[in-house]
Amino acid sequence: MAPDGRRRIVLLLNNSFVADSRSWKLATGLARAGWAVTVVARTAEELPAGEEREGFVVLRIERPRPLGWLPSPALPAPADAGGGPSRSGSRTVAARKRLRDTIGRAVQGARFLALARGWADAIADALPDGADIWQAEGLVALPVALRLRDRLGGRVVYDSRDIGLESGRFARLPGPWRALLGRRERAWARAADGLVTVNAPYAERLERTLGRAATIVHNGPVPFMPPDPPEHRFHERLGLAPDTRVVLAVGAVVAQRGIEQATRAIADVPAADLVVVGDGEARPRIEAEAMALPHAHRVHFLDALPPKELLPWTASADVAVMPIQPSTLNHRLTTPTRLFDAMGAGVPVVASDLPGMAAIVRETGIGVLVDPASATDIARGLREVLDAPPERRAAWRQACLAAAHGPYAWERQLQRLLALYEVLGADPAA
Repeated sequence: MAPDGRRRIVLLLNNSFVADSRSWKLATGLARAGWAVTVVARTAEELPAGEEREGFVVLRIERPRPLGWLPSPALPAPADAGGGPSRSGSRTVAARKRLRDTIGRAVQGARFLALARGWADAIADALPDGADIWQAEGLVALPVALRLRDRLGGRVVYDSRDIGLESGRFARLPGPWRALLGRRERAWARAADGLVTVNAPYAERLERTLGRAATIVHNGPVPFMPPDPPEHRFHERLGLAPDTRVVLAVGAVVAQRGIEQATRAIADVPAADLVVVGDGEARPRIEAEAMALPHAHRVHFLDALPPKELLPWTASADVAVMPIQPSTLNHRLTTPTRLFDAMGAGVPVVASDLPGMAAIVRETGIGVLVDPASATDIARGLREVLDAPPERRAAWRQACLAAAHGPYAWERQLQRLLALYEVLGADPAA
């Protein structure tokens, strides 16, 4: 417990806590509920090592780089995962691949375990009084949380926001190494005191792979009542004509999130501009490709917004587009934060017709589903929403707000999490 008697929770993040909306909602919600909250994030240039924000503390602690002198084996790119002949000949390429996927991956695994130990020790030195709850955001932070529990006590909650091995870099690991990491994740998850995830499809999958039930805490919207009529924030920021309809895409600008498809689709949506809000490793490439399109003047890129600004800005759009591609199981089952932000802002969505998002869109009636791989179908969905008569748009807005203030409200999600903490006891001395 904290010196003032409040129970203490530490949120362990594998990011710098700039645009992590879920962690921001957790930190602010738990602080309002009377917890002493510390967010431990990664260091980043131009960000303070420590700060106090909205009732909680942020500590940015540098991740160690064990065995940093050893080369890190590159992962195959999605488009050419199998590799191909090169100037050196196919035998040389195959030999390099075998070396990378044997010795290289073993070194990578050893480095990961050493990183977890070193990072946990650095965090423990910064927080010697421990915590009642160590909550790990994702697979990378989970062994860190377990080591902190072993050293300082408390309980560990694994917040599995993705299907770890089916997402991002992990999905591109060679099969044997993914299987090995899968066994480690299962052991770590079963050693944790609680398991949390973001939707029912993820929970079902995690129960099969990890062997334990998960508490579902949706990325629901915080309380917000959008202005009516809407503000024109994007018009003012970008100098758009008053009659321009704003199509908004929010989130990390990385591969397979449908940004490329959306930039092509907007060409077939009259009197509308696409605004992409977010940062990410693929943004330079995607932005350059968009600026080479004939309709480049109708595509705009803006930097990521602080989480507390997302709903007011989203509410000034006419439609939110999220054509996430079915490239991994994780993407097929995802229910991204932007879906709930649009819901909370009263803005209809055009979303991928994939099992995760489609179920919620159909259940709530908050928008239109499209084939995410087809720019033509995305454009069709956008026109259906933007050209709808006023009474239909009013119905979508009402459906969004009913869902946002009802079953998917963030306060309801937070109550589920607090109930889990009560079951765990959350007492480091217990």
